[in-house]
Amino acid sequence: MSKQWNEISRRDFLVRGAVSLGAVAATPALAHPFAHTGQDVSAAKRKVLHIIGHSHIDAAWLWPWRDGSDTVLTTFRSALNRINETPGFCYSHSSSAHYRWVERADPEMFAEIQQRVRDGRWEVVGAWPVEPDCNIPATESFVRHALYGKQYCQRALGVDVKIGFNPDSFGHAAGLPTILKRAGYGYYVFMRPQEHEMKLPLLFWWEGPDGSRVLVNRIWRNYDADAEMIRSAAASAFAPGFDHATFFLGVGDHGGAVTKEQIREVLQMQEDLSLPELRFSTLRDFFQQVENAAAFASLPVVKGELQHHARGCYSANGEEKFLNRRAERSLVEAEAISVIANLSAGHTYPAEQYAEAWWKVLFCQFHDMMAGTSLYSDYQDVRDSVGYACEIAQTSKVEALEAMAKRVDLSGVEEGAVFAFNPLPWKRTALVEFYSDRNPSGKAPITHLSSKDGSKVPLQWRPSASMSTFVRRLSAWVELPPCGYKVFEMAHGEEPASEPYKEFATISETGFGISSLKAEDGAELLAGPLGLVAISDTSDTWAHGINQFRQEMGRPMLASSAVVENGPVTRVTRHRARWQESEIVLDIAQFAGMDFVELRFVIDWREHEQILKLEIPISLSNPKIFAKVPGQVLERGTNGEEEPYQDWGAVQGKIGNSDYTVALLNNSTYSYDCLNGLFRTVLIRSAPYARHNPGLVPHDDNNAWQDQGRQERRFWLMGGRGVYSDFALDRRADELQTPAEYVMDSAHHGVEPW
Repeated sequence: MSKQWNEISRRDFLVRGAVSLGAVAATPALAHPFAHTGQDVSAAKRKVLHIIGHSHIDAAWLWPWRDGSDTVLTTFRSALNRINETPGFCYSHSSSAHYRWVERADPEMFAEIQQRVRDGRWEVVGAWPVEPDCNIPATESFVRHALYGKQYCQRALGVDVKIGFNPDSFGHAAGLPTILKRAGYGYYVFMRPQEHEMKLPLLFWWEGPDGSRVLVNRIWRNYDADAEMIRSAAASAFAPGFDHATFFLGVGDHGGAVTKEQIREVLQMQEDLSLPELRFSTLRDFFQQVENAAAFASLPVVKGELQHHARGCYSANGEEKFLNRRAERSLVEAEAISVIANLSAGHTYPAEQYAEAWWKVLFCQFHDMMAGTSLYSDYQDVRDSVGYACEIAQTSKVEALEAMAKRVDLSGVEEGAVFAFNPLPWKRTALVEFYSDRNPSGKAPITHLSSKDGSKVPLQWRPSASMSTFVRRLSAWVELPPCGYKVFEMAHGEEPASEPYKEFATISETGFGISSLKAEDGAELLAGPLGLVAISDTSDTWAHGINQFRQEMGRPMLASSAVVENGPVTRVTRHRARWQESEIVLDIAQFAGMDFVELRFVIDWREHEQILKLEIPISLSNPKIFAKVPGQVLERGTNGEEEPYQDWGAVQGKIGNSDYTVALLNNSTYSYDCLNGLFRTVLIRSAPYARHNPGLVPHDDNNAWQDQGRQERRFWLMGGRGVYSDFALDRRADELQTPAEYVMDSAHHGVEPW
């Protein structure tokens, strides 16, 4: 290698991974790196069931992560003991965070693992820090899972892992094949959704949106099965046309490795010639046999997402999902700013701190934690870890911004200035907002922002986010260059004219929310007013067995309406509604000259076993729903079933012969349904923590419920003529979730112009 793994950039990593794999569909990618010399393939005269020693370990689920760490140490010891005791026995394990725990706590045992990896008896699969939820993390997070995980395994274990491994994740996003292939993976192993949830082959090519393919093994029945299931597997685990199949043997969830008794049973059944050959093996050997089979040339191809398992996981524990989104975006933004500060100002790039912050975020994306199905106490650890990452991002970002700002020559500034920075790589109009004295000099109030070329920018003094009246927020929309800055002086004098408001949305005077949304040509896009609907939800935390949430209980009704802000930048109308013991406050923010409406919810939620949804009835005929998911934009059916999404969802349809689109963008929400043209997204799902069927809800205890008390959600609604792709929704979502960064400044010398 020309570079050490710890010096590889994210872009180098993706490119190198794709190149190293080559045309995996045409050639056996595992043939030479993973050839296993311990078996004589040509001697096989009957089918072979590859016995994969494995122990699934939930890093934190019905126990805290510290117990998960203990479990890893004891499980790895047991796995090594079985390898030492049993000739030919092999063990496969994922999760680089687990290996890091062992490396740090027990270096001697880690050295044993390293030797067994070299021997071909211990197989490292997956490599990602954990087996994450595969619907909620952002595309960038999946790239980081592969980057940091593969990097670690190369350094610490001497292996370039090519087999993706997420057996227990609750569904798999449609863009994952592309991410996997470009990161250097050729293979993928999963179990959920199982046979009763989605009809899939046991072996298939999984194809991504760009045509990338990975070879997939769907685990038959159980990722930690007892030996007694081998006889059933012999009849059912083989894909048509193939003489090789896998069987995962072990004790799992809370670890345990493979027991002596399980191995004894396998050894005994090896004498039964009515069974396939029971071969202690690895996934690399299994995939090699698949690639050598005649049936390999006619493997079926599956395109799209692998869903669904437990649809409640898209909305359970909204607080944690918001924290995850905040951490992901904070780190990406801070890294971009730090890179630019390094290149332009020589500011030190804190690579190690960012990497460790990402490890924290990625660990918290473990499927049970990210899905919202872990213990209440686990989420205190999540808040600590995500807080660590956000603190690294915030501190590094501010230091980088200040380093750049102080290089700008502001010697001509009379009073105060703001250094406004755009972290995104395209020119845009961005909102800049910060706290400031309205009359800092005591001579005259600040009335506008002024750039060096003499242009004036309207501003508005907004109330503090708390009850203080001493210092207000200065708010303005400013034009900024891509990944660049512009300085604005805080100026006095006559206020400049502001752009008029685009009156495309009508705020309801008698009901809750917005009653009309029109395209620029005047076409009405709503079939009725926006609304709220409360839905009964007595399912368990996962919502096992539930496809739709449609058992309506009622609708919160408008209690009051008032315009609380009205100025040259923004106009805010506040609606209040009541539902049983809860209060819903919606601030509807319109912005001068802008083509969207912002919906800011503050909800004091007191209900249990209920879901609160935002409802948007859309007037378009022949509606189609498009949703942003990891690595892809996906079209789905409008059948009313609950689906995962990320930054936005859009309904596209017809008025007459013309295409129109209504889009809803969000900052923290991941669950929606669309029934014909009726779009709904979850605001709150108040489930208990970690209640799994058939357990019942005890009504005389003090257990915690999810998303109680003050909850904040933010959306942006827009629409118009055209298909969804005309609206550049990925960019709009980035812009609306990434306001301009700033440094408040004053007169000083510098070497850069302003």
